[in-house]
Amino acid sequence: MASRNVVLLPPLRYLLSMPTILLDVTAEEQRKLETVAASNGESVRDYVLKRALSEAPAPDHLSESEALRAMSDYLSPRIEQARRGEFSTKSLSEIRREARTHAER
Repeated sequence: MASRNVVLLPPLRYLLSMPTILLDVTAEEQRKLETVAASNGESVRDYVLKRALSEAPAPDHLSESEALRAMSDYLSPRIEQARRGEFSTKSLSEIRREARTHAER
């Protein structure tokens, strides 16, 4: 019987089960993110997460009612803006096009 070489891969279940967020960014935006993250000694992932979640309360320190209150406090101004009609009627494609044009300037 011929022998086989078997390659054991690390458990992929963990990697496959992690949610992924994809962001469309221009080449210039990517360079900026990479530069700023590197200057802080961080990966782009860590830099973006830190910035995006800096205002979010730590959920592990909140009771369920406190978490609901924090979410309500965070969303209330945005809901009021929408009720006043202060929102964009542009399509996602239009917003992307404008953002790319602005970034290229």
